[in-house]
Amino acid sequence: MTAPTCRHLDLQPRRPGFAAWVRGLDLRQPLPDVVQTELRQALHTHEVLCFEAQPLTPEQHLAFAQVFGPIATDSLLDRRPNEPLIDTIVNDAERPPNIDVWHSDMSWHARPPAGTVVQIAETPPLGGATCFASTRLAYAALSERMRTYLDGLMAEHSWEISGLREFLLRRSPEAFAQAQRQHPAVRHPVVLRHPDTGLPCLFVNSLFTRHIVGLDPRESQGVLQFLYQWIQRPEFVLQHDWQPHGIVVWDNRSTQHYAVADYWPHRRVNQRVTFDARG
Repeated sequence: MTAPTCRHLDLQPRRPGFAAWVRGLDLRQPLPDVVQTELRQALHTHEVLCFEAQPLTPEQHLAFAQVFGPIATDSLLDRRPNEPLIDTIVNDAERPPNIDVWHSDMSWHARPPAGTVVQIAETPPLGGATCFASTRLAYAALSERMRTYLDGLMAEHSWEISGLREFLLRRSPEAFAQAQRQHPAVRHPVVLRHPDTGLPCLFVNSLFTRHIVGLDPRESQGVLQFLYQWIQRPEFVLQHDWQPHGIVVWDNRSTQHYAVADYWPHRRVNQRVTFDARG
């Protein structure tokens, strides 16, 4: 894919073919249409965009996320009553981090979100990085025989095999039962064609993917374990170290992420807005 020219953004690539800094952009101000267009193009090209630290109000956070797509309203995570569209993940001595697993957000959804805008409002003294993996690069690096084998396969995804099961049961039996009714297991292609770029990406993850449809369970497990380990190769991974109020946008269709849980018992506050595909 040839990267479109961005005339209004200062883009600094962070890895070969993956992730970029966007320098000098004040996200607290309304962004011109041409800048919004180039930001969307940059996200399609680089998959992860990192921005200099700048505290965003809830309104500014939501407005920036809407540059990339309509705000996703469905979530099983905690949301503050006065901020019903912002997920807030607080980890501290009483609430240890527990999402240190490679995953794509809500792949158990029939239409998984297109991406997420995260602001880490409070950072620990050390640690607390987030790692991102390009499943586009991971697919492209597979052998031709493996790509042929995977094309056309479907995988089943479910939130019930993740920690969300225990999280909802602790909230209430009613919350768990409601989630079961609203979100049954779904199937997605193992090789997803990105709806905006058309490029193939691996779309299985160790947190939510239950099995590959139509394969013997042992074959399914062997293939999935290979793909999980393959996606995590350093060649496809960026580790991002946060500053207070640092901001990152990622494409949920072509990346996975891993929140490094090395900072406990210190405090870390993650504020995130998820967006759906445009159009």
